[in-house]
Amino acid sequence: MLAQSSLSGPKSFLHRLTLIAERNQLLRNMGWIASAEMVSRIGRIVAAIILARTLDAYAFGIAALALTVFELVRLFCENGIGASVVRAADKDLDATANTAHQLMWIICLALAGIQAGIGLVTATVFGAAELGAMIAVLSGVYLIMPFGVVHGFVLQREERFRHLAAVTATQTTSDHILTALLALSGFGAWAIVLPKLLTAPIWLIGIRRGRPWERNDAAGTLPATSILQFALPVLGAEIASACRDHADKMIVSAFLGIEALGVYYFAFNAGLGLSSSLNRAINGALYPHLCKSRSLGENIGKKFDRLFQKSAAALGGIYLLQAGAALFYVPILFGRDWAAAAPLVAIFCLSGPARLAVDAARALSRAEGRSGREMAIAGGFATITLIGLGLNVESGLQQAISAMTVSCFIGAALGLVVARCNSPKTNSETQLKGKVS
Repeated sequence: MLAQSSLSGPKSFLHRLTLIAERNQLLRNMGWIASAEMVSRIGRIVAAIILARTLDAYAFGIAALALTVFELVRLFCENGIGASVVRAADKDLDATANTAHQLMWIICLALAGIQAGIGLVTATVFGAAELGAMIAVLSGVYLIMPFGVVHGFVLQREERFRHLAAVTATQTTSDHILTALLALSGFGAWAIVLPKLLTAPIWLIGIRRGRPWERNDAAGTLPATSILQFALPVLGAEIASACRDHADKMIVSAFLGIEALGVYYFAFNAGLGLSSSLNRAINGALYPHLCKSRSLGENIGKKFDRLFQKSAAALGGIYLLQAGAALFYVPILFGRDWAAAAPLVAIFCLSGPARLAVDAARALSRAEGRSGREMAIAGGFATITLIGLGLNVESGLQQAISAMTVSCFIGAALGLVVARCNSPKTNSETQLKGKVS
């Protein structure tokens, strides 16, 4: 009897947890996104081991430069047009999707031209033919995207994250497998770059099979300004986040040198790897969920408060546990040479809840149609955290990272206050409801 009861306890707990997840769409969505993140992370580790054994530092460097250019250009695809489709009213969906389709074709063709142009300039002006060729080849990704991008927006709107996670996991796994095979076949730096283009059709086929969206010509289109008024501040928020993610490394490098930057970069990735995956899973599912609640007439501000209060304690405990464990697992997993960086990793872990909170505040503002407020939250958070780092960087890495972590919590608290502030009635709720052309 004792053995049976001891076994039934965990089984009963898991059963109850499964039932809760089945009833809660948001939890299911977060689970699917987190699963895709986990698959991607495991594949990345395996590919990194093979690359480390087959490529030299020059190959890594040239591939990193090509991918950096690609990521900076691709930032302009995170422009809020998809978010406008996700939050559109049902009666305006077809017209909004038609307009988004037109705008994304224009943007993707422009980005393909820009990417190819950067590659040409790199090859001819700077004499880096191989690097220029890599940059130019990646422009092909933007020629594939417009054929499926609106399908992906509609999938997000419908909260079909199981399918989205399957497509993402399949594409990233294929990317890592191709990278390993090409590296072992002697492709050098191209082994890192080529899979980004070769796996783009996998994404396209998966997205289109999941949601066979077709343009409804009878619905017409909205004025482009009705979408861009909402979308441009979202792009501004994404640019602010990108600055936050890259400017810190420039500050550390400028004041403390390349070696300190290497330690900082290691601690950043080791400390925020888990929390970044959790944050992407939560906030990737949160925005469509809030938009759906809004369309059902719910008060999404109050719903956000309930969700945030329920998740804050649990997630805070996970991040605290990781911070404590970092002091032990860093030298074990990464070697004794990195043992001195363990306290830095632990400090970065502690900033995870603040980063989650500010991204959640952005999702709420975006769902309410207040994209200008989202941009202010993202820009303010980036400014506060970088100031905290910059004012303390000359005192050493540990003090600088500690100050930045404190700044993260200050910025997150202010972001939550701003997101929950009531504002007078504006046309933000109707900016996507312009006359159908």
